[in-house]
Amino acid sequence: MTSPHAAQIRILLSAALALFTFTVVIGILNGTDLVEFGHKALLTHVHVGTLGWITMSVIAASLWLFGLGDPAGKDAGLVRLLGYATPLTITAYVLAFLTTGSNVRPALGTLVGLVILVAFAWTVRSARGRVLSVPHVGMLAALLMSVLGAVLGILLGLRLAGNDSISETTGEAHPAAMVVGFLVPVGMALIEWALDGTSVARRATVAGIVQIVLPVLGGILVIIGLLADILPLVTLSLPFEVIGLIILIVRMRPAVMATSLMARTTARHGLMALVYLVVNLSILVFLIVKYFAKELDPPAHLLLALDHSIFIGVMTNGILALIMRFRRTVSAAVDHIVFVGLNAGLAVFVVGLLAESAPLKQVATPVMGGAILLAVATGIPALRGATQDPST
Repeated sequence: MTSPHAAQIRILLSAALALFTFTVVIGILNGTDLVEFGHKALLTHVHVGTLGWITMSVIAASLWLFGLGDPAGKDAGLVRLLGYATPLTITAYVLAFLTTGSNVRPALGTLVGLVILVAFAWTVRSARGRVLSVPHVGMLAALLMSVLGAVLGILLGLRLAGNDSISETTGEAHPAAMVVGFLVPVGMALIEWALDGTSVARRATVAGIVQIVLPVLGGILVIIGLLADILPLVTLSLPFEVIGLIILIVRMRPAVMATSLMARTTARHGLMALVYLVVNLSILVFLIVKYFAKELDPPAHLLLALDHSIFIGVMTNGILALIMRFRRTVSAAVDHIVFVGLNAGLAVFVVGLLAESAPLKQVATPVMGGAILLAVATGIPALRGATQDPST
């Protein structure tokens, strides 16, 4: 089935791949200790990943899922606006992190927030009367949390620009909202879609909905707990995250058992994303119990392991699986090199972070980064053409 919004999906996914190149190159140079980057470059590195790579891909996925079956031309003007405004505003915003530290950041952040809000509103409206699968529910939850994260990000930008009336706790609540409340539900949605492409045509079960809602509630508890300095609420979020993960594993067990790591399918990316989601939440539980609950600052290497396990392990595997559904076929060797290089490199990289081993990180970083750059170099040309998903 061809999407009526195919052109805009191609634009968003191609722009996401192109922007991700910046994050990957910075990551390779930083991870191999060849270059020591300043704070602005590292902030840009993070925001290009979260906004340019992940949020842009989430909006593309939402256009696909919530446009299935729509007649050509429906909402064409609004979707076309999203297709162009999203990459333009996000690119301008991340460049502001690299070049400024003033009110330019929150101003451009407000524009990005408005774009995300429009995407969320369109998705909510398009959900009416539609059979909503678990991936549909996951994208709705992700966009909702992305709106909340954008608001916190704007407030944080205003504080950093000199507005002392805004609480410094926004500096903790903003990243926590994105990692816990945004990335986990969207990761679950992408995992299910990758493992079982036909899932997008089936109505979500109660268990599937609960699986998505629980981490969202956990993310909201984390936001409130950090903003109001009520640490027990942060700890209370753990059962929500863990139970949601357990439900996902139980529901996906048949698809997991049927997945071959040797087969050139989206499912193997979904399987590895699931593995890294388990790793990520295990690290998160450890950090909250051992450090946050005791009001201690966690070591930087554990935070980096937490971030990379979900940004690369969960989200990049999930988004690459998404792109595989829309692009034209590429060489089998390319798909295998990308899959093995990404996941083997990340495994060694995370172990290097946990063990505080610089040699392991230095060896793993170019392998992981090189695999992603290969996916970018082959993915952008392969996205030219019809956008369709044979599973639907």
